[in-house]
Amino acid sequence: MIFKKGDAIEIFAFPAGRPVSCTWSLSLNMVSKPLLSGDAETCVDQSVRILVPSEKLVPGFYTLKIHVNLSESKFLDGAAGFGYEIDSIKFTESKPADFESFWSKAKVSLSKIPLNKEEMFIKEMNDREISEYNVKEASIPEKYDPQGVKTEAVKLYKIKFDSAGGMRMHGWLALPAGEGPFPGILVLPGAGCAKVPAPVEHARHGYVALMLQIHGMDVDLEKYETPNAYLKCLGGRPEDEYYYNVILGCVQAVNYLKSRADVDTKRLAVAGGSQGGFLSIATAALCPEIKALASAICYYGYWPYRDWSGLLNTRKTDGFDGGLPPFNRTDPRQNSLSYFDAMNFASMVKAPVIMDVCLCDGPSPAVTVYAVFRSLESKQKKIMWSPGTDHDIMFSFERLAWKFLDYELSK
Repeated sequence: MIFKKGDAIEIFAFPAGRPVSCTWSLSLNMVSKPLLSGDAETCVDQSVRILVPSEKLVPGFYTLKIHVNLSESKFLDGAAGFGYEIDSIKFTESKPADFESFWSKAKVSLSKIPLNKEEMFIKEMNDREISEYNVKEASIPEKYDPQGVKTEAVKLYKIKFDSAGGMRMHGWLALPAGEGPFPGILVLPGAGCAKVPAPVEHARHGYVALMLQIHGMDVDLEKYETPNAYLKCLGGRPEDEYYYNVILGCVQAVNYLKSRADVDTKRLAVAGGSQGGFLSIATAALCPEIKALASAICYYGYWPYRDWSGLLNTRKTDGFDGGLPPFNRTDPRQNSLSYFDAMNFASMVKAPVIMDVCLCDGPSPAVTVYAVFRSLESKQKKIMWSPGTDHDIMFSFERLAWKFLDYELSK
């Protein structure tokens, strides 16, 4: 639900029951205190109709909360998100002057580290076994994109290679049956420290697929200990932050794919969701050989807004003064985060990109994902909207992403 000036912001909700009355409140993305509220109309089809006065809004993304009374003792709560005049949103700039040279120097240091790669064959998998694995281990349906399937058999390996910070990176490698070279894809995981699924579906789509375990741990341990520094900001030197070596590990994973004779190095892609969406943007920024990427519900973007909304919630104010989120270069935490902000990496990405946004997303709020999208230098970029969903990736988007990657890599 993306509205422009002059549009009627009319939203219908269909509660699971017969509504007696309904109230609504509206707040800026990530901000708790409402800036508008009102009564909704109950309709004869048992829906409720909310009409938001657009003349009272400024360009931005909004969260609409709905409270439906079914009786004096029963009620339902729901939420939806929408954007208004989003092309006119102004974003706070936080990119350091030495951002590109900082990461260029990091890549030079990485280039001095040999891969010392190892691989261990695990098994061959047929079409039925891939489908069963999807359900049991990868939390996806048996075959959600049958039209995109290129092969009915894959080979699965475990691989290792050396990277920055003394890390020995681990990953799953899945190879499609047939004669290569094949396009290569780096698949990057969401947040957490746990097992990662083997990318056998990606191989079934015709790619040499590498799923990276970003913490330098094996891919299928029974128990994992989350590193103490993970998802924390030290606020010191950027090269001491946890994501510094993680991002360089992703770059080294691209180097690993390039080293393989069965990979067509002119057809390389990267993909991921949430944290993986952020790391996909960062990897494409630092690896110009990446020719296409799919970034879903991108995390770790537009930190000035994230910090600002947290401050508003602490102060219990609505933030509706039209000002930009502040950024303080002398603040050690804000300065350090600016070297890892997905929005700042996006300004270096020139490859074609497809992204999606959940308009009710908590971890990856719409305004932060859109800030990343707007910052992309890519001439070919697409963004898909999901109005009523929280932090999730839709299979409809995944099918579109496969078609997008196949098309861009066929050029």
